Amino acid sequence: MTRRHDSRRLGGIFALALAACIAAGPARAEEIVSQETKETASQGGVGAAAGLSSVVYAPLKVAYAAGGSVVAGLAYVLSGGDKEVAKPIFDASVRGDYVVTPQHLTGERDLEFVGRPQSDQTLRNAPAPDVSANKSTPKGAGDSWQ
Repeated sequence: MTRRHDSRRLGGIFALALAACIAAGPARAEEIVSQETKETASQGGVGAAAGLSSVVYAPLKVAYAAGGSVVAGLAYVLSGGDKEVAKPIFDASVRGDYVVTPQHLTGERDLEFVGRPQSDQTLRNAPAPDVSANKSTPKGAGDSWQ
């Protein structure tokens, strides 16, 4: 075989390989990247956003809590030691969320800047009742409970 004949054969093999690649079509990112990888990347992005949000939010919340504590202390002193006057001020300023979490950004949980009283906190952390299992019709005022 001559050298010229080998280059034709090599050119034919190259053309055949090129045609096979073109016929196969371009690979799509959706086909290569699994759903689990996409979810992990999304969660990482939400987590990073929550962290960056907390850098701004947390100092503001701490300043609000410190100011509220001072005001609650003044209210306690000026009311003659009445805890019922100071406690709502203290609860509203000191309770609540100090950091932003991914659940806050996705809407799974409300971000509370102004805190709730302690009795409301236990209700907030309690699981929601399953109302779909209750098939009975609620009774209103004046209805018979028999």
